Amino acid sequence: MDLALPLMTIQGTSKGPAVGISGTIHGDEVVGVQVIRDLWRSLRPEEIKGTLLMIPICNPQSLEALSRNNPLDMLDLNRTFPGNDEGWLTERISHALTSQFLNRIDYYIDIHAGGTFPVVDYCYSINDEPFARAFLSQLLYRPRQMYPGVSAAVTQARGVPSVVIELGGGYIGQDQYIARGVRNIRNMLRQAGMLEGEVETRSGQIALDELKVIRPRNGGLCYPAGDHRPGTAWPRGTKLAEIVSMRTFETIEEMETPFEHNVMVLHRNCVTRVNPGDYVFMVGNMATAETLD
Repeated sequence: MDLALPLMTIQGTSKGPAVGISGTIHGDEVVGVQVIRDLWRSLRPEEIKGTLLMIPICNPQSLEALSRNNPLDMLDLNRTFPGNDEGWLTERISHALTSQFLNRIDYYIDIHAGGTFPVVDYCYSINDEPFARAFLSQLLYRPRQMYPGVSAAVTQARGVPSVVIELGGGYIGQDQYIARGVRNIRNMLRQAGMLEGEVETRSGQIALDELKVIRPRNGGLCYPAGDHRPGTAWPRGTKLAEIVSMRTFETIEEMETPFEHNVMVLHRNCVTRVNPGDYVFMVGNMATAETLD
C-alpha cells in the first residue's frame, strides 16, 4: 500500500499568509489530531485570509503503534529533519514533509503532547515571541538551542515564525486541552493576520530559559507524591515520586525538585511503570525566568 500523509487545506477567500499546523510527529501524542479535527470542522473559507495547511498525521506508523519512534526503523521523526529522500523510511517522511509542507508556509505551529503517560502544558518561544504568547500558555520556554533535526529548525532557518505547542497527554480526559488548543490557535491565527479580530493577551506569562528533565535511575512503579500539575511552584527538595520495585515492593528511589525555586512543566499524575531514563517530570528554573507583562 502507498504511504500517504493527509494534507488538509482551507483556501481563504482573500489574500493572506500560508500557515502550517502539524500533529502526531510523535505517534503517542494524539492531541494534535483532535485539535486539527476541530479546527477543520470549525473554520470556514470566507473567514480566512490566505491558506491554512494542516497535517494531522505526520507519522502514520508511529501512530499505529502508539510509539514515539517509527517501529519500522526505530527512528524518531523529530530528529531527522530536513530528511533524506534516499535514507531510512522515517528520513524519507521528513524529506517529504520538508519539501511539500514546511518549505511552503509563512507561519508554523507544531502540536505535541506528553505522550502515553506524562501530562505537559507549555509552548516554545523560538523566533517570534508575540506569536508564541498568542497561544496564551502560562509557561513559555526560550530554548538556547533547538534539538537537532526537529521540524521547527527547518522553518526557523527560513525565518518563518515557529511555535511548538506542548499540551495534554497522559491518563486523563483531554477535552479541556482540545478546547483550549482550538481556541488559542485561533488566537494565533489572528496574530498572524489570517483571522479578523482582536488578539487576546495574557499578562503574567512566565518565560523560562532552563528546563530540567527528572528521570529515574531505576525501573519499577512510579508513585507520584502529590498533585504536581504543570504551572505549580515548588521549593528545592520537594518530593515528587517514589520508584517502587515490582519484585520486592520496596522503595528503591525518591525523586525531588532540583532548583531553589521550581515550576512544574511535565508530570505523571497516576501510578505508571517506568524504565531507567524515562520522562517522568520536567521542571523549570524560576530563578532565571522572566515574568512578562
